[in-house]
Amino acid sequence: MHRGHVIAALLLSVWLTGCEPWGKPVAPQKDVADFQTLFRDNCSGCHGVEGRGGPGRILNDGLYLAFIPKESLRSVIEHGRAGTAMPAWARSDGGPLTPEQISVLVDGMERNWAKAVNLRGATLPAYEAGPAVGDATRGKKLFLRDCFACHAKGGLAGPLSDPAYLSLTTKQNLRTSIVVGRPDLGMPDYRVLNVGHALSEQDIADLVTYLAGEAVSR
Repeated sequence: MHRGHVIAALLLSVWLTGCEPWGKPVAPQKDVADFQTLFRDNCSGCHGVEGRGGPGRILNDGLYLAFIPKESLRSVIEHGRAGTAMPAWARSDGGPLTPEQISVLVDGMERNWAKAVNLRGATLPAYEAGPAVGDATRGKKLFLRDCFACHAKGGLAGPLSDPAYLSLTTKQNLRTSIVVGRPDLGMPDYRVLNVGHALSEQDIADLVTYLAGEAVSR
């Protein structure tokens, strides 16, 4: 299928399954208080049915829900994420959902999808970057060794250095992707990305610095 047709089909599927084009929230839903309904009508278009397999971040994943603090998850839903396609959903920010409905979504994800995670001897990285200063040169070496097979130009998952991709992401999104992976799409997480071993906090910082630098240099 021609690339333009694939993009058109993806945008159409997003529109049909809960988000208007470009992630614009749907109309206010004053009386809806059911998690499944709220998620289907407002989130599934980008994050997939049952929180998996969509073009946006996987949400139905124990590692992701262990990684992101509950207050951060709520804040992202309320205020969106600047520089990405994630819009604000709180009515106070122009979205359609009340504080109570956002609580239903956050609590519902935790209740339905959170589970114990086997870290396989690794330490779970903090959600936000710590004091480690990333080294872009080392990050490039890590990328070529650990990521290039899938993310080379023409690779299975496509190049992460593509300007179109980097213009729609942030350092936090890059960090989250490296830590959590995309198990619904076959991308491994940080526990095995370092040639079958866990990436360290420094490794993650180096990779993010390298990839973020690619966005600036292009």
